[in-house]
Amino acid sequence: MKHIQVTTSGKADRTNKKGHAGKSLLFTALLISCTSANATEAVDSSFYGSLRLGADYVDSGTSDDAANGRDYLSRVGVNAEVKLADGLTGLGKVEYGLRGDDGVNFNQNEKAGMRQIYVGLKGDFGTVTYGSQTIIWHQYVRSAYFSDALDSLRQGAIRDDDMLQWQKSFNHWKFGAAIQTEQQDGDSIDQYQLAGQYHNEGLKLQVALAADQQGENTGNLYGLRAWYDISKAFTVSAFYHLAEKDFDIYKGNSSGNVRLVSAKDSGKVGGVTACADEERSTAGLYGKWRQDNNQIHARYAVNTCEVKGDVSSMKVEYIRYFSKKFRLWASFEQLDNDTTRLPSTGENMSEMQLGVRFDF
Repeated sequence: MKHIQVTTSGKADRTNKKGHAGKSLLFTALLISCTSANATEAVDSSFYGSLRLGADYVDSGTSDDAANGRDYLSRVGVNAEVKLADGLTGLGKVEYGLRGDDGVNFNQNEKAGMRQIYVGLKGDFGTVTYGSQTIIWHQYVRSAYFSDALDSLRQGAIRDDDMLQWQKSFNHWKFGAAIQTEQQDGDSIDQYQLAGQYHNEGLKLQVALAADQQGENTGNLYGLRAWYDISKAFTVSAFYHLAEKDFDIYKGNSSGNVRLVSAKDSGKVGGVTACADEERSTAGLYGKWRQDNNQIHARYAVNTCEVKGDVSSMKVEYIRYFSKKFRLWASFEQLDNDTTRLPSTGENMSEMQLGVRFDF
C-alpha cells in the first residue's frame, strides 16, 4: 500500500517574514487538499523477488568441463494495482533479471536486465495487458517443469515485447488471445496467438497457437498439453509442440543445458542445436510425486527435426521444501543426439545441478 505523509513544524520560524509564513501555510493547505483528493485512488503495490542460485557440472567432452556457479533466472519486481471507476482495476508490473550479460552467471557490478514491463486493465471482460510480458503460448503449453526454469527441448519462447494480450476465465474454462506489433517493418501485426484451457477437478487440458505474420514466412506453431492428478501425491503430464517449416519467429529450440566455454571464440554452447527452416516437433511425458516436503519428478522428451534428426532428453529432479518460500533442488539431465544434431562440442551432453531458491 502506498502511503503519503505530510509533516509540518510544531513552531513557526519567528525570523521569517509574514509573507513567507503565509506562503508556507498556503503550500501546506494545497498539499493536504491534493492528498485528500487522491485518497480514494490508493495504489496497492508489492515488491517481490526470487533468488535462484547454485552450480552445475556439464559433461560435454571438452577439456574445460568443470563445475560452474550459476544463476537460474533470479529476478526482482514490483506489482501494482489501483481501483478505477465502473468496477475496473488498473494493473502494472516491472520485473528485472539479475544475472549478467552472458545469460548464465550472476556477476558483480553488472546491470540488471529487463524481463517484464506492462500496464493493463481488469474487469468483467477479463484482463487486458500491453508491454513486454510472459506470452500466452508459454503460460498455456510451454511453462517449465523444473527448477532451472529452462527445461530442454520446449519450443516457442517465454516472454516477448509489444504484446497486447487478453485473458478471461469462467467456470472450468480459460481463454487467451494476443497480437504483437513489434517492429516498424511493413507488417503491422508480427504475430497473433490464441490459447484455451479446460480444468475440472484433476484434469487440465491446454491448447495454444502462435501464428507468424512477419515477412514472407507465415507458418504456425501448435501446442497441446494435458495434466492429470492420479492422487494427491501423483501427477502426470504430456505435451506436444509442432512448428511448421515456415514458422521462423522463434527459431530452433529451448535448451536447459546452457554453459560457457572458456575459449573466448566459442561463446555459449547449448546442448540442443537449432533446425530452423524445417518442420520440427517435440513430444514429452512428465510425472511428479510429492509427499510432505519432498518431491521427485522426471520428464522424457524427444525433439524431431524433419531433416537433421533427433535429440532426446531425460531429466530427474529432487526438491526439498524447507518452507513454501525456501527450497533446495538437485537434478540430472542426459541429452542424446543423432550424429546430425550434435552440438558444437561434438558430443552428447549431461548436466548435474545443485541449487537453492528463495522467494520473497
